[in-house]
Amino acid sequence: MIRLTSLGHAAVLVETATQRILVDPWLTQRLDRFWEHHPEVPDGLSRVLDGGVDHIVFSHHHFDHHHFPSLAKILDDSDVDFDESPRRAPETNCVFPVGPALPRFTASGLGHQAMPWTLRRLGFERLTPVTPGDTVQLGDVLVRTFVSHVPFPEMSLLLQTSDGNVMLCGDSILHESTVQFFDRPDAPRVDVAFVPAHSVSPPGVLTERRPLVDPEGVKARARANFDHYVTTLNARLTIPSSFGWKVSGEGAEDYDWCNRTIFPFTPFEALQRLRELDRRGALWGPGQVLEIHEGTTVLHHAPSAPDGYDFESLFAEVTMDPDFVVPAFDPERDCWGRQTRDNERLIGELMELLVGTDFWYRALDSGASHTLSLHGDDGVTSAYLLEPVSGRVVHIGTGAARKHTAEDSGYTEIAAGTLQSLLDGELLFGSSYVLWASNSNLLSAVFHHPVYYTRYVEQVLGAAAGSERKIDA
Repeated sequence: MIRLTSLGHAAVLVETATQRILVDPWLTQRLDRFWEHHPEVPDGLSRVLDGGVDHIVFSHHHFDHHHFPSLAKILDDSDVDFDESPRRAPETNCVFPVGPALPRFTASGLGHQAMPWTLRRLGFERLTPVTPGDTVQLGDVLVRTFVSHVPFPEMSLLLQTSDGNVMLCGDSILHESTVQFFDRPDAPRVDVAFVPAHSVSPPGVLTERRPLVDPEGVKARARANFDHYVTTLNARLTIPSSFGWKVSGEGAEDYDWCNRTIFPFTPFEALQRLRELDRRGALWGPGQVLEIHEGTTVLHHAPSAPDGYDFESLFAEVTMDPDFVVPAFDPERDCWGRQTRDNERLIGELMELLVGTDFWYRALDSGASHTLSLHGDDGVTSAYLLEPVSGRVVHIGTGAARKHTAEDSGYTEIAAGTLQSLLDGELLFGSSYVLWASNSNLLSAVFHHPVYYTRYVEQVLGAAAGSERKIDA
């Protein structure tokens, strides 16, 4: 028998007769200051991991799939005798995708090169890098990996056992090689497929505060991508998946406008689509369990969710509404942290870090400049002209960057406190969405650099060490 337990979003515990495999662990209620699990993860659910796991498999490096605070959390096993070490990391095998892709400092692809460093830094010693498309044996489980149609190493997973076959697609975009594999007459039959329901989202809503453009077209593309996955895998049971979060700030700020504008196709809509396609489908939430035995799949309501979930109501909170208004960026409101260094010093630090990025190299060719405005804690918004090649910075007046920018020029607007928090590593770039507006990738070029990734890992480890010291005291 195969037993699968949902831990929320894309995190799944897979248990066979001999193996415990944890996929894409994000085990805390909040991912960061911006994302949280939706539905909420029941208290105590992570106890299903007591005793450790044999393998952790990561579909890709993004924070909601390779969440190192969660990895730090599961390193310790409390179920040990007084003279045994509680550290499980040396025993656990970590499987992750690798590939020839070079760092792309302005794309979500940056970070995959740091995965082995992160895992070793956390204490894991058994690492199994896998090139998407390869096959790896994990005890009694054969894991076939499939390429994702993205510019960085990412893989979907087919777990094959004598009791059944499970396809976990994570966030992967369907690749033609996957289509060709399942078109083969000898392709294995998939018992359960977890298919992403939100592979497409409207561009520019979070970073440029664009109003929704052609929402019906975006929804149609998301639905078509889902259909293509469903018909390709032809599973006995399809579960719309990798859609277990919503936007929710830590303060009082209302982010409903995000939740009603960036998700074109929810799992509930995907389930309705499966019915239209005459396909067997189901939804499951954190704590619910699937069991596969001799070709039969049964969905159980676990004790943590005895009455199941009202998925229709839950996903109504994150259903796209074309009439929902995207608010204009306001740096006085859309900010994080405090400013303790003056504007000129902050911009100087930013300019130094820009050197060597692909943004800087493109500026070498084009000679392009960039307009940046900082809203200071003194209430004044100041605009500056940045020349990446010469390193020159010119104060050009007050007001938002767009006020000083030609229509086809690059601009960025941000609160000075937010910029300082990013520079100091107190705020991950991926956690700063809706805290800046830009039609360019200047900030992305700098803050996707590995130095910020590794700095945040060190902060997590430092926080964990501090907690241990308090307990010891």
